Amino acid sequence: MAVKSLLFLVIGLLVPVSAHAYVDPGTGSFIIQGIIATLVGAGVAIKLSWKRIKARFTGRSVVEDDDLDA
Repeated sequence: MAVKSLLFLVIGLLVPVSAHAYVDPGTGSFIIQGIIATLVGAGVAIKLSWKRIKARFTGRSVVEDDDLDA
């Protein structure tokens, strides 16, 4: 019973009845930039560690390449 009461109290405090706030037009652009940056960052991280990811699924060992020209 106490857990339910505490849960309702927390939800009641976290969910506002109404928000009187202004969101300017640049906010949507900012959110889109963040989403694009996240996707590009994930792509770069996957590209940099692709040999390790591939080795994990194929079961082969990773051969480290010290050649920075490639």
